Amino acid sequence: MGLFSRRRPDPDLQALDAGSAEKVRGLVRRSFEALGIEARVEGGHVDSSLGSLSLEPVARECADQDRRSWPFIVDEVVKRMVRSLVDGASQLSDATILEHAVVRLLPDAERMGRSFRYARPLAGVAGPVDGVVVALAWDGEESLDLLNDAALSDVHDMDAVFAAGRENLVADFRAAPVQTSDVGVGAGGVGVDGAVPCVVEVSSPSWLAASWALLPGEVAARFLPSTLAASSVSASQDTGGVLLAAPDHQHLLVGPATEEARAEMSRRVGESPVLSPTVFGV
Repeated sequence: MGLFSRRRPDPDLQALDAGSAEKVRGLVRRSFEALGIEARVEGGHVDSSLGSLSLEPVARECADQDRRSWPFIVDEVVKRMVRSLVDGASQLSDATILEHAVVRLLPDAERMGRSFRYARPLAGVAGPVDGVVVALAWDGEESLDLLNDAALSDVHDMDAVFAAGRENLVADFRAAPVQTSDVGVGAGGVGVDGAVPCVVEVSSPSWLAASWALLPGEVAARFLPSTLAASSVSASQDTGGVLLAAPDHQHLLVGPATEEARAEMSRRVGESPVLSPTVFGV
């Protein structure tokens, strides 16, 4: 009888049982506290200093997902709800998303049980890249929020959103501060004098730095020195591309499409990179 009662649907959040609903309410409280927003979470709603919100969207998104991913899901949905109150829009739509949408790399490890059926494959010179897709994020003033299927349910013209997302990524690429450093030594020599670096490491405070890999032509033109560009062309006549990799979201490795550069990048990206060494056309 006790087991049955624990699994009985919560009276306010029918998508969850009573115990699960209470856990979700606790996670919602924690998310609002982290944002510094006063809120009272009871039953099926939130009363906050910004306004009132229903907990139904949170419950629906958590219902079919692994409980271990709930903190990430709840935090994402709460940020979206808060943004809706601040912006005066209850849901992202074709009319509201274009200005803030940006394309970004989404490695499998960051899905956290969430659904991204809309995401598009990442294509390198050799074909689709395993372990990562191209997704969308909301680029706000102080946060970059990954958008899943539920967040985009009222958006219909995805081609237009992806096109706008690329334009917004280009704007970030041009505006974000960067630092570059040469890593590895290429065929030009050993040591500093006369040596040719085989990889350039790009660092930036922008959380979209790794996703600049979606702009291979722009990246190669800006960061690949002429000596490396020449070696990339001569060493990759079959591919005609630039080699890119990203150990995390704030670093991008750029190099010629050579085995030497690939080996250097492979040593630096670790076991769970945002992007493994991949050749892209330019």
